[in-house]
Amino acid sequence: MGLWLKCPGCQAKNTLEAKVCAACGASLTNLPLQQRVYILAPVGADVSPPLPPEPEKALSPPAKAPPAAKVKPARAGKRSKKKK
Repeated sequence: MGLWLKCPGCQAKNTLEAKVCAACGASLTNLPLQQRVYILAPVGADVSPPLPPEPEKALSPPAKAPPAAKVKPARAGKRSKKKK
């Protein structure tokens, strides 16, 4: 049997010597007593909580992009003469 510390952020098991969570990187040092949860489990046991299921993605056709605005090219070399 082994004693593990549960991460208050992601609920993953960590060794008692760990300073940060191996799963999410949250600090495990100086945790208040209310956040300290210990797990007693076999050394090779997976006591991490199961991952939540991924949300179903709607199967819809891809949206069409709006038509691009037409831009007239500038005329090179021709300038209108202004009358004074």
